Amino acid sequence: MQTTERPPTGPARGNSPVRGVVLVAVAVVLGFFVLRAIDDTGGAPGVPDETAATTGEDAAEGGEAPESTEPAAPQPRPVGEVTVIVANASGVSGAAAEQTDLIAGAGYVTLEGTNAPEQSETTQVLALPGYEADAAALATAINAPPESVAVMPDPPPLDPAGAQILVILGTDLAAG
Repeated sequence: MQTTERPPTGPARGNSPVRGVVLVAVAVVLGFFVLRAIDDTGGAPGVPDETAATTGEDAAEGGEAPESTEPAAPQPRPVGEVTVIVANASGVSGAAAEQTDLIAGAGYVTLEGTNAPEQSETTQVLALPGYEADAAALATAINAPPESVAVMPDPPPLDPAGAQILVILGTDLAAG
């Protein structure tokens, strides 16, 4: 009986250790990129950390100036949600009623005009806390200067009667 030996064969086609290592390395690299795309919260070199306090030194070291992390200024509410009362401090008869009509025509909720306890040359637009943006929008609508807007003092110069904005109408707007 004659026996023939088969020549030795190489490793099986799917069992190469080098191939397995290459596949694992590719999977790790792909996994790294996928995870980075899903959770890009920074923390890597060259990625600014938004939670850390930044100083002027960062820009001096060649980094870009950080974006402002301050909250955006509040937007004014729809005019129909803001109540306004006008107090005549101009001495011009009927000026508060006339200004109230103009403000109501712009869509604001208005209360009946009244007289201020003292006369004033300049108009003031006083807002309850939280209504500063609304007061600034109203000041623009009635052509009052931006510096006329302020937070209503405590105690207010007169009873706002439930209004969020008190316009103390001075001679600057009542006369013109």
